[in-house]
Amino acid sequence: MAYDLLSLTMQDSYGRQTRRIIEVAVQTTVAEMITAAGVLSTALEAVTDLQLIRADWIVRAVDAGFAAQAGSNVDVGGTVSGLLTDGNGKKGSLKIPGIKAALVNTDGTIKLEDTDMAAYLALFEAAGGSFISDGETVASWIKGTLDK
Repeated sequence: MAYDLLSLTMQDSYGRQTRRIIEVAVQTTVAEMITAAGVLSTALEAVTDLQLIRADWIVRAVDAGFAAQAGSNVDVGGTVSGLLTDGNGKKGSLKIPGIKAALVNTDGTIKLEDTDMAAYLALFEAAGGSFISDGETVASWIKGTLDK
């Protein structure tokens, strides 16, 4: 059976947050999504003491994805940091899961100048259309390192 996903972000009285993903029946319009989320929210309120911060309908990707490469490992990742656009010197970071070994120097730094890496990172710059956090983009990349 096909289903959609609803992400619920809740908070306790101590300010700690948790997120739950709920499978819900497929809805075809935004109005149906809002109605379904409202019904679930009302029922949830009756059984939890937590505050519902937000409910987000997760739209499934339209990209078919790509295959895992031989030797790929979810435990291997890298972090790239840069100066935020209009951030007054504030830095931001971007995690890259399962980074390709060819993109890592022998000292554990990430090859920011690599053509494929530069193209990916450009997506998180002002004209790229993707954000690293809170709608922020990166003005310039500083460094990248392999995660421990």
